[in-house]
Amino acid sequence: MFNKTPQYLDSARQSPRDMSLALHAFTATGVLVGMAALVAVLDGSARLAIIWLLVAQLIDGIDGPLARRLLPEEATTKFDGYVLDLVIDFVTCVLVPAAFLWEFKMVNHDRSGMIAVAALLMFSCLWFSRTDQQDSESWFHGFPASWNMVVPTLWLLNSSPTVTLVVVACLSILTMTNVQFAHPIRVVQWRFWNVTAISVWVAGVLFGTIWSPGIPFPLVALIFVGPLMVTAGTVARQIEVTRDVQLFRNR
Repeated sequence: MFNKTPQYLDSARQSPRDMSLALHAFTATGVLVGMAALVAVLDGSARLAIIWLLVAQLIDGIDGPLARRLLPEEATTKFDGYVLDLVIDFVTCVLVPAAFLWEFKMVNHDRSGMIAVAALLMFSCLWFSRTDQQDSESWFHGFPASWNMVVPTLWLLNSSPTVTLVVVACLSILTMTNVQFAHPIRVVQWRFWNVTAISVWVAGVLFGTIWSPGIPFPLVALIFVGPLMVTAGTVARQIEVTRDVQLFRNR
């Protein structure tokens, strides 16, 4: 009973190669970038806000693969990387785009616009709290509240408040469904298509932001391609799932 090692000594013996805290700190920089994006929104600089949102997405895309590659299975830390990622994603993917939507008058400043922003926020909150966000193959259940890509795309395309309202309403409803959206990296099925789709989308938003205002038609077409590819992949997956369910029921 007297040989038990105190907990603080166990902590001191952790391997110096345990990079958990450093990687969590890198992930946490995403919230600083999110704050920079929010400040840009409040300052009325839409282009700078979009650039910061893309930087946040870059950090989000890097930290996961880094953690899987560098962290040993025995890595110990007081911080939960999954929860940390969710907190930061809610800021960069939901809160900042919601502010962007309102600040740049992408929806009317009336009851309809307030309902649209409220729906975006509330349904996104519900999606982030889902216990079935992803299946074992890393397909998201419901639209994964990726407003950080949707809202800048609508702004670059100069969509009318009516179109924006319809898009926000449809995607908000989709967050509560079981329609499957691909994680662009982790989903093995159609990975090349999924990675290409998100890469083209990010490239379209980036170059569109740099070029705006007065985006030339070829670039406008490029901005459309990414979302269309994501939509096509989602529809194809839903057809496949529906077919498999039907075959299972007919057995």
